[in-house]
Amino acid sequence: MTTIARKDFKDSLRTRSIWVIAGAMTILCLSHILAFLSSPIADQHTQPFILAVAQFTLWLPLAAIGIGFKSIVGERTSGSIRILLGQPGTRRSVVYGTYLGRLLILATTVLLALAVMAVVVAFGFGIIGFINVLGGTIALLLFAFAWIGLTVGVSSFVASETRAIGLVMGIYAVVEPLWRNLILRLFAVVFTGTTQTPSQATVFYSLEEPTWYLYVNRLSPAEAFNAARYYIPDLIESIWYGTTISGPHAPNVFGVLVLIGWATIPVFLGYRRFEGADLG
Repeated sequence: MTTIARKDFKDSLRTRSIWVIAGAMTILCLSHILAFLSSPIADQHTQPFILAVAQFTLWLPLAAIGIGFKSIVGERTSGSIRILLGQPGTRRSVVYGTYLGRLLILATTVLLALAVMAVVVAFGFGIIGFINVLGGTIALLLFAFAWIGLTVGVSSFVASETRAIGLVMGIYAVVEPLWRNLILRLFAVVFTGTTQTPSQATVFYSLEEPTWYLYVNRLSPAEAFNAARYYIPDLIESIWYGTTISGPHAPNVFGVLVLIGWATIPVFLGYRRFEGADLG
C-alpha cells in the first residue's frame, strides 16, 4: 500500500495539470481575500485567518475533483491497473494506496496555498493568531480529506471516466450549490411541515437554530467545514487556556465526524465495489 502511495504521490508531483489546478485554486482564493482587504469593513474582522480559510469552501472541492476523479478509473480504462496489480499488489492496496497518494498531494497543495494566504493576512491585517492558524488548518485539511475521499471512492466505484466525473459532480451539486436552497428545504418539510429554514446558515455559534437544523445542515461537508473552522480554534483555545466553548458543542463534534465520514466511507464503498469488479 505504501509503495503505491509513494508512486502515486511522486507521479502526481510530475503532472503539470495537478499544479495548474493547485495554482488556480490559490489564485482564486487569494483574489477573494485581497478583495476583502480593500473593503471598508476589513478592519472590523477579528479573525482574519479564519476568514482566509473560508475562501477555500468553493474552490477546494473542485481542486479535489480535478486531482482525484481519474485516480482509479483512469488506471482501469488505460489498462495500467494490471501492472499495479502485478507488482505484486492487491485491489485493496491499489485503492487505499492511491487514496493516500492523492490525499498527500492535495494536502501539499492546500498547505502551500494556505501559506501564501497566511502571508497576505499577516501583512494585510497585522494579526494572524497561532490558535486560529492551527485550528483553521486542521479544519481545512479535514475538508480536503473529505473531498479527496469522496472523489477517490467514486473513481473506484465506477468503470468509466465519464461516469466518475458525472457522479462526483452530481454529488458536488447536491452538497454545495443546491444544499441550502433545495436540500435543506426538503429536510425542513420533514421536520417542520414547511420549507422555511433559518435565514443565515453560517451563524454557527448561535443557539437559536432548531436542533434538527444544527445537525442536518452539517451533513454537507461544506457546512460542516464552515462550522469546524470556528469550532476547532475555539476548542483548542478552551483546552489551552481553560476557557468555555461559546458555541454548541455536540452539533460541532457531529460536524467533525461528518467530515471524517466523507473522508473514509466513500473510499471503503469504492473499494468493496472495485474488489468484485471484472477488470478484464
